[in-house]
Amino acid sequence: MTEHQPKIVSLLISLASVVVTVAGIKAMSGLLTPILLSLFLVLVTAPLLAWMKGRGLPSWLSYLLILLGVVCLGLFFTLFLVTSLNQLLELLPTYSTQIESQVRELWGWLESQGVNAEDIRGLTWFQPERLLQTSVTITTTLLSTVSNVGLTLIIFVYMLAIAPSFSSRLRTGLKHDPAALRRLEAFSRSTSAYLLIKGWLGALTALAQIALMWILGLDFAVLWGVLSFLLNFVPNIGFYLAVIPPLLLAVIQLGWLKAILFALVYVAINNFFDLVIAPKYLSEGLDLSALVTFLAVIIWAWILGPIGAFLALPLTVMVKTLLLEPFPQTQIIANLMGAGEGDETKA
Repeated sequence: MTEHQPKIVSLLISLASVVVTVAGIKAMSGLLTPILLSLFLVLVTAPLLAWMKGRGLPSWLSYLLILLGVVCLGLFFTLFLVTSLNQLLELLPTYSTQIESQVRELWGWLESQGVNAEDIRGLTWFQPERLLQTSVTITTTLLSTVSNVGLTLIIFVYMLAIAPSFSSRLRTGLKHDPAALRRLEAFSRSTSAYLLIKGWLGALTALAQIALMWILGLDFAVLWGVLSFLLNFVPNIGFYLAVIPPLLLAVIQLGWLKAILFALVYVAINNFFDLVIAPKYLSEGLDLSALVTFLAVIIWAWILGPIGAFLALPLTVMVKTLLLEPFPQTQIIANLMGAGEGDETKA
């Protein structure tokens, strides 16, 4: 018993340290969220900055173009979201009335087919008007959180300004630990590539979905496209969260049959980019198992709030690569988090 006591004590101390660290991160989530967003935004824009410098542009001009581009996009994005969400909330009572009418027609059709609709009405989850209200609430919460870009942009300005000198100082400081330097560089390259590829694939998917909704005449097509683009970064559940609001709106505006056809085309568009195009560019994946990917979204969303779901994969890769893999005691955990054969995360 005494031989195993030090190992048990060490394990308990390690678990207590993890709990304290997670509690601290959760308590500081309001401050950490814009910092982490800025960090990953720098990882996305740093390759673009290097590309501009490689094309012969002066450093100050490259920095200014990146800065103006990000700031203008952030401000436009915020203004658009505020305007669209206000309009959506104003029309919500009208949508609720229309969907109640559609539901009554559905009950009547089911009863005409000999189906007892009372059992379905008793299901608390099958209440489209409640689903619509919940979807709008979730959409408003997610987009309002993402649209809080003021502090994020300020931090991003400073991070981008010091990125080149910080990289040089980091290489100098880790010159006696090349393994750590390689891990940092590998994490930076893989995360930058992942975010860039997911970004433009998500943008193409959203544009195709916006075109579909615009052709069908759905309200707020651009808003649902923006929501689809953002939730493209949330693995496993992001697509389902993105499709619910426009699908409910399609039921209201187009009727049940056309709404089903809309859903089929919407899913086909998403699957085309996810299953046909994405594997060609995300062939290396992130070396995370499907279970870890799913749990990462839940855990990081609990710790950091809605933004944690968007950053779940990069944060999990950072923990795995920089905190678990370097130490023999935690390498087993890193190996368990990794993808098995044919199970690599590309989402």
